[in-house]
Amino acid sequence: MTDTRSVSVPPAGSAQVQEQRAPIVECLGIDDMILTYSSEHWIDPVGEDGVQYWDISMHVKEDGGPGTCFGSIKICVADEYRVANIVHSFDVLSSDLYRIGKTLYDEKTGELCDELRDLLALPGKTTIVDEVTIDQRLRGHGLGVYLTGMALDYLSHGAGVIALFPGPLERGDDTDYEQARANLGRAWSRIGFTPYSDGTWILDPGTTALDDALRRERERLRDHRWNMTFRYEAPGLSTISEITMAKSVPHPLANSLP
Repeated sequence: MTDTRSVSVPPAGSAQVQEQRAPIVECLGIDDMILTYSSEHWIDPVGEDGVQYWDISMHVKEDGGPGTCFGSIKICVADEYRVANIVHSFDVLSSDLYRIGKTLYDEKTGELCDELRDLLALPGKTTIVDEVTIDQRLRGHGLGVYLTGMALDYLSHGAGVIALFPGPLERGDDTDYEQARANLGRAWSRIGFTPYSDGTWILDPGTTALDDALRRERERLRDHRWNMTFRYEAPGLSTISEITMAKSVPHPLANSLP
C-alpha cells in the first residue's frame, strides 16, 4: 500500500561505538537529496524473473554521495511474457500486489485486461508502487510523492502502465480508513494518477502527465528548506535527530500529503 511512515537508521551497538562527532545542523533542499536503487537478478533459469523488485532509498547528500537515509520506495516491474501467469506471481509476493494484479490482469490467462489495454497509449510492462515510507517529520509537503515520481520516471521506460493502491500502511482503531484513502488519492493525483478500478489508481507513462507533473512539483518544492540535525554514533553511521522547516510555501493539501 502506498502510505508513508517514519523511518530511522538504528544506532550502532555499544561495542561498535567510537568517538562521537558533535551534532551538525544543515539547511537542505530537494537538490541535496539522492535516490539509490537496488534489485536482485536471478541467474538460475528456474528462478522467478517476471517481476523485478526494486528497493529505492531516499538519502541526503554527504561528501558528494548518499548519506543518511530518511525514506524508502518499493517498486515492482512486471513482464507478463516472462512468466506463465503474472497474477500468480504477484500472489506469491504479497496480498497487496495480488490485489492490484488481479485488477489489471485477467486472473485466468495472466494477460492485461482488454479494457485497460484499450486505455493505454502504448503496450509494455507494468510498474507498481508497492510501498513508500518517509520520516514522519518530512511529511505534509508532498516530498514523498515527488521523490516516488522521480523513481518512476527512472524505472518506467518501456512500461505500459504504472499502478498503485493508495491505502495507509498502518491502520489503528482511530483511523478513518476511507478518509485516509481519499487523502492519499488526492496526493498521488498530483503526479498524474487517476482512479481505475477496485481502489487501484493508474498512470499512463505513454503520455506527458508524469513529466508535466514532476516539473510542476519541482517548481513548487524548489524553495523548501529543512533544517536537519545529524548525530554521528560511529564512522559512516548517522541519524537525523531533529528536523524543522526553515522556509516553505504552504501546500494546498498539506494535511494529506506524504
